[in-house]
Amino acid sequence: MKIVHEFEPQTINRTVVMVIPKPKFYAWEKEVFPDAPTTEDRDEYTSYLIEDEIFPDEPKKALKNHWEFIFENELFSICTDEDAWPKQHTWKSFTDYFEVKFSTLVFDLLDQPVLKQD
Repeated sequence: MKIVHEFEPQTINRTVVMVIPKPKFYAWEKEVFPDAPTTEDRDEYTSYLIEDEIFPDEPKKALKNHWEFIFENELFSICTDEDAWPKQHTWKSFTDYFEVKFSTLVFDLLDQPVLKQD
């Protein structure tokens, strides 16, 4: 197969972490907002870029500096009231609420700068 691009795609020195909610997350969401539909039917998940020198087969080690932020950010995306968040913020509770998938090979297919927002 011949791939045609006007430029040479570049790899990015990051690893993508896709965070996929588990049933426990949706149960918590329903508990917080019992009359609202949950986000369970969405086809899109949040992805985070982390350092590229990680071990995807060791998720706790790969996410040691990031899992707490990711956990809180995912909770915040549903409910901004921290008092309504689950009380346990441990690695075990993170993995009870979320599945994580890693991609260590990331290509930038656009010939445009990446813009970062504060």
